Amino acid sequence: MRIAAGRPLGGRGRLVNGEAGHRSLFRAALFALGALTLAAQVSRAASPDMAFLLYAGGRVLDGARLYRDIVEINPPLIVWLNVGVAFLARAWHLSEFFVYRVATFAVVVALFCFCARLVGRYLVRDDPAFRRWLLLLLFFALFPFSGDDFGQREHFVLALLAPYLLLVAARVAGRAPAVRFYEAAAIGLLAGLALALKPHFGLAWLALEGYQRLRRPADRWRLSPELAGTFALLAAYVGAIALLTPEYFKVAMELGPTYVRYLREPLSSLILFAPGAAVVFLALLAHVALQRYERDQILTAVLTTGVVGCYLAGVAQQKGLPYHFYPAEALAYVLLGLIALDGPPRAVRLSERVYSQVSRAAALTLALLTLGGAAIDALGGSPSEREAREDLYARARFIRSHAAGRPVGVLSYHLDGAFPLITYAGVRLASRFPHLWLLPASYWDALVAGAPLDYRDPAEMAMPERFMWDAVRQDLLQARPALLLVLRPAHDVPRNGLRRFQYIRYFGRDPELARLFEGYELIAEEGEYLVYGEIPAGAARTGPPPSADPGTLEIRTGSLSGMHLQIADPRFLAGVVLFGVLWALIAVRDRRAASAPRGA
Repeated sequence: MRIAAGRPLGGRGRLVNGEAGHRSLFRAALFALGALTLAAQVSRAASPDMAFLLYAGGRVLDGARLYRDIVEINPPLIVWLNVGVAFLARAWHLSEFFVYRVATFAVVVALFCFCARLVGRYLVRDDPAFRRWLLLLLFFALFPFSGDDFGQREHFVLALLAPYLLLVAARVAGRAPAVRFYEAAAIGLLAGLALALKPHFGLAWLALEGYQRLRRPADRWRLSPELAGTFALLAAYVGAIALLTPEYFKVAMELGPTYVRYLREPLSSLILFAPGAAVVFLALLAHVALQRYERDQILTAVLTTGVVGCYLAGVAQQKGLPYHFYPAEALAYVLLGLIALDGPPRAVRLSERVYSQVSRAAALTLALLTLGGAAIDALGGSPSEREAREDLYARARFIRSHAAGRPVGVLSYHLDGAFPLITYAGVRLASRFPHLWLLPASYWDALVAGAPLDYRDPAEMAMPERFMWDAVRQDLLQARPALLLVLRPAHDVPRNGLRRFQYIRYFGRDPELARLFEGYELIAEEGEYLVYGEIPAGAARTGPPPSADPGTLEIRTGSLSGMHLQIADPRFLAGVVLFGVLWALIAVRDRRAASAPRGA
């Protein structure tokens, strides 16, 4: 009896020790992935979006008024958050980029921990191995997989919406009858924050709500705590905008329709070829093909709903910019990882075997490429990236020394003309606009048609263009910047796209601006920009003034599109080769497993 009684105890002891070892390994994997992500992000140069938002937050902290002194088309929440980051960076005497990245990391870790709590308590309670796999996939999607999108609004949107997605899965599965009211309300508040940051993702939220109410008729017309929390947050946000930045409503109404045209992609090509479309479509097709093998079919169905909703939210923005599709691609990777876990090597149907192999090969390829890229970034980046970063720092030092604390004017249609250069240089932009997107947006029909650009007289301009014209004129005349950075114009032909604009010719039609430009001389050529310095009073001119001559460059890459196929990208080609090798290895392994005896 003692021996017999002792055997279960010994077996249970081994089971407990094994489970403890798995938990320790899981925590170590999360720590390693998090540390690698943070090291990679800290080693990078700041992105244009991050730099501008921190600049805007610092300006507001100094007393500037958003939507009057700083004109931004997006809702104000992200700028308000950056006011806090700018304040902490100044108080602690740290780089604002470092504070932003660490704060982003901390916030997303906290949201992941909340997701882990929901998964453990309500969604996956009886299968610890599957629970760890799900959380590992989610952590990977939120951290290493974010890559260039780390700290973008879409990154926060995914982290904020993830608890809502998990709660919907738990409710539909009937596993969440005991969800506390305050937990559900908090999940709703987080979803409200996500929609406040990026209203387009209301499509994803509506898709999740619609799925839950279709699957649970008893809850169809019930005001759930999470729904009430979302509505309450959005109502409070609209009230805060009306109180703190009422100018936003006017800017959104007057400039919003013009912004919709800027970088607009045809919906047909966007739906089929958007960034991340391959991962999204593969995950959706694999889910349809292998649904009967999935361990938790409700969870994968809810994930599929979230992927489709996030993808439509990216499409709805009509730009084709990669970060718009990060939430859809990241959720698709989580879905693909769950499908790969249970992919059947012995499936009878050829289609099922193919989708099983492709899913596993694709998930592993993306993981290896992502981790490899993060490791390279953590070590300082590739040689070309290091060179570009050092060039950026050198240009920032040049701008700082020549500006001598005075504002700098930048005439360019895209954000990276001014940022992060202006932020690294520590100078103020001599314009309320971070970039002159309103100029190409106002001539979009001519750009699309390929006709030569015929600049309108101020009296003929529509309201958005006239607003930009008057604002730039007023800002430059008032600031009298120490330096002018002008994007070099290309030959005015369709193949040069957005680079066709001649900024000196356009703004120099104003007599006062023409006289202002005459007071500058060319002092340097920095990349794609001509740098003009103000001629000191009484000094002789040593360089040519800003020229209104037609552009002669042939760019051929100044596309009107924000979306580009990267078939010739070496990283893409390396990924294709790696995927092919992995697929072949997995196919061989499955063939051996299928031919082995059932009990082996």
